[in-house]
Amino acid sequence: MSRYTSPRVDDSTDNGTILGLLSDDYAREILQALSEDPATAEELTDRCSGSKVTVYRRLNDLEENSLVSATTDISRDGHHCKVYRNALSEVTVSITGDGPEVEVVRTGGRQ
Repeated sequence: MSRYTSPRVDDSTDNGTILGLLSDDYAREILQALSEDPATAEELTDRCSGSKVTVYRRLNDLEENSLVSATTDISRDGHHCKVYRNALSEVTVSITGDGPEVEVVRTGGRQ
């Protein structure tokens, strides 16, 4: 297992998008489940309360915004699946005169 030696701070994602994802019960449930162990979407469907469609949609949104990372596992029989990992280390929200500012620290995912 390897880790990045320093976290990445990424300010390229829209503040509203990050806050929206973090305010979503299903997205938070997925992030919590992935904090415990990496998992496939199928495994997350079993662990989380959302439907299969909801889990896949939230995973797509979380991956698109780099809050989860995914690798492809290929089994000996040739089947493959994505394994998701929580890539979120820390979120700091500050209220400024210009509105909320969100700083997202990403770990880059565990390898």
